[in-house]
Amino acid sequence: MPGATDQYVYLQITRGVAKRDHAFPKDTAPTVFATSSPLPPIPETFATQGITAITLEDIRWKYCHIKAIALLPNILLRQEAIDRGATEAILIRDGSVTEGAASNLFIIKNNTVITPPKGPLLLPGITRDLILELAQAHGIASREAAISEGELRAADEIWLTSSTKEIMPVTTLDGVTVSGGKPGPVWVRMTALFQDYKHKLRSGTHV
Repeated sequence: MPGATDQYVYLQITRGVAKRDHAFPKDTAPTVFATSSPLPPIPETFATQGITAITLEDIRWKYCHIKAIALLPNILLRQEAIDRGATEAILIRDGSVTEGAASNLFIIKNNTVITPPKGPLLLPGITRDLILELAQAHGIASREAAISEGELRAADEIWLTSSTKEIMPVTTLDGVTVSGGKPGPVWVRMTALFQDYKHKLRSGTHV
């Protein structure tokens, strides 16, 4: 339709209106709230310059796989990254990398795409899952595996992913250049596959 733009949909469900009490109320209808908003275009600088990230201690609770509205730790971590001139914070817990403050994490080592496995310490993402599917479908080596802080810093490429920002190549981590300071070749290929997938969905040719 004329003037139509890509939209992102946000769906929020709460347990509903009830007497204030920490215990679950019985026979209460849930409240469902949804919004649809224009999806901002991906900045062109992602493809030409990449983004800057910093590492921070993962201070969140131990049920990060639950998508809840209690996001204060994520907000504080993301804001610290912004205050320090970075786009995103990459979180580390007990020596292992979990994810970004508002994104999932991938590293590339020896042309293999690696991301931490699903579990209580990270929130799975749609874009994360799609990247793994595309890698498998197009013969790109990939696996889910724990990533140590040392492996993060030694990675050939680092990506951060989300539904609204897609695949962000990290070209500076804690002030150190990654991938020669520009998006790497595996990122270039994966982004092309990702955009082709989107095009086929829009055109109705995706099977």
